[in-house]
Amino acid sequence: MTTTTNTASTRLIRELVEERLQISNIKRKLRTREMSQARFIYFKLAKNFCRYKSLSAIGREVNRDHATVINGLKKYDVEANIDHYMHDVYDELSNKLDKNYIKPGRDQNVDITIEQLLKRIETIEIELLKIKNGEQQI
Repeated sequence: MTTTTNTASTRLIRELVEERLQISNIKRKLRTREMSQARFIYFKLAKNFCRYKSLSAIGREVNRDHATVINGLKKYDVEANIDHYMHDVYDELSNKLDKNYIKPGRDQNVDITIEQLLKRIETIEIELLKIKNGEQQI
């Protein structure tokens, strides 16, 4: 098992989105579909990977306020269902970040194999059977 302890920064996520979508600067005040969708992807990634960052701090990185971040998160959910490319880009960047950074709420990023998971389930099932049969562990 490998453990990662890093947390991602809003700047790193912004740069990843800009690089992946080949956009020079998502901070610009443009409302084109391409630019808006890039910001929506950034908002969602930043919310999921920036530990202890407020919506205001996430928005500040792209010159937006917290209300714009909230609206962008809602619009991401709607538009990603229509435009699957948008969801694919999010998944690609999310997987890239997930390998190197910890999402908020997790103490560690743990890679576990199927075999290890199955062994763990088997151990739990044995313990449950012991409890059921009155053989409690001490």
